[in-house]
Amino acid sequence: MKLKWKDLLYGFILLALFAGLFAWLVISTPATTLMIVLGSAIILTGIITFTVKFRARQMEINSGIPSEDEYIKLAKIYAGNQAFHYSMYLWLLIFIFNDSFSKNEAMLGIGVIGSALIYAIILWHYKTTGEFNE
Repeated sequence: MKLKWKDLLYGFILLALFAGLFAWLVISTPATTLMIVLGSAIILTGIITFTVKFRARQMEINSGIPSEDEYIKLAKIYAGNQAFHYSMYLWLLIFIFNDSFSKNEAMLGIGVIGSALIYAIILWHYKTTGEFNE
């Protein structure tokens, strides 16, 4: 699988935007209306992404192209295995530093988002480099 620089650039731009939004939300407490608008925008982005991916997969199925091959299935299995182990270390660090969190929701959110981010990074690494042992 060849890495497209355009996709990588879009990914980094989105990551920077979400990181900036998250930092802004942590630093300043916005108004309730703004929180509703941001939450709605995030939900709408998720629905649009799901619809685009679903339609692309349906077009692949209709044209006879398999949506996932054996390599991608193996990459997901290995990435899930590695992400599980690394997430245990993340949760251990979170519980060690649990006094520094003001709310339990923040601790839980960081753990869940961190675990998902670990999985995404490992899966991206396996898909682009193909370096996993069977």
